[in-house]
Amino acid sequence: MPLHYPSRPEPSDTSSVAVARPGLLPAWRSIVRLETTPHAVGLGLAMGVFVAFLPILGVQMLLAGMIAWVGRANVGAALLGTWAGNPITWPMMWVASYLIGISLLGEAGAMTVDELQRTLVRLRATPPETVGWLTMIDGAKTMLWPILKPLFAGGLVLGLIFGGALYFIGRRAAEAFRTRSQQVA
Repeated sequence: MPLHYPSRPEPSDTSSVAVARPGLLPAWRSIVRLETTPHAVGLGLAMGVFVAFLPILGVQMLLAGMIAWVGRANVGAALLGTWAGNPITWPMMWVASYLIGISLLGEAGAMTVDELQRTLVRLRATPPETVGWLTMIDGAKTMLWPILKPLFAGGLVLGLIFGGALYFIGRRAAEAFRTRSQQVA
């Protein structure tokens, strides 16, 4: 007995199939088409860009979405805004954040090369079987916090600056899109 599969829609029939197009422009268009205010779109974009400057890889989209939801901003715009931080922009964002952070905190820098080498030698000399989880976390904190503290401080400043700028850009773009859509309709 032959198997009968449901017929597949033709590529020209887009009434039942969502056509996925790669890129940020289609994502932006779908966000501003939602029933939302230009303020919510701009605020969501600003929140996403702000979070993109924080050194919290892996949870940026989750954090941006949660902040946008709590702040009644457009969650889709917040998720789109996190893409300001990507492998191409991260080096520039992190160097700028670090330099601004150490100048704000009045620090000379995280570690010299000699301090880093001494810490690595000390870690290598410790047998892994004798180290508990708390000791490992404390060691990671000792090594990473001098780097992360200026990154967070500078990232907060740059995130506020660039997020604020993107709020106005996103709001204007959403207003322009809405005006153009109303004129066409």
